[in-house]
Amino acid sequence: MSKPRYDWWPYVKGMIRRWPKLKEKHSDLHSQSVVASLSGMPSGTSVSRSTENVALRELPTTEQREFEAVRKAIETTERYANGLDRLRIINLVLWKQTHTIEGAALMVPCSCRTARRWHSEFIRTVAAYYGLMDGER
Repeated sequence: MSKPRYDWWPYVKGMIRRWPKLKEKHSDLHSQSVVASLSGMPSGTSVSRSTENVALRELPTTEQREFEAVRKAIETTERYANGLDRLRIINLVLWKQTHTIEGAALMVPCSCRTARRWHSEFIRTVAAYYGLMDGER
């Protein structure tokens, strides 16, 4: 196996691997609790602004940047003619971590070389959206 070409390569792969958890965390921050107060006691005189509070909650800055970079790369990849196959490779190799690139290529199906190219292109796309490829493209 070849070594990463860039110092940031393992960081971006980790960013992509963390994306499902960040997506879940992001969803939790933006969902509103609909549990009623069953105590029977008045909740005080303060005005509840739960909808406003939901809109204002965000991930920490670094996590938000990582989340957005991967989200934008997914949107970009979905627009390709073979975008769903490309994302299936990423899902099997980086998110579920159940297959190697070669094994994922057999599942799609495509050649191992094509799967490796799609894998590396996705990593580069995330890096570009994160701002790590300034002047390298």
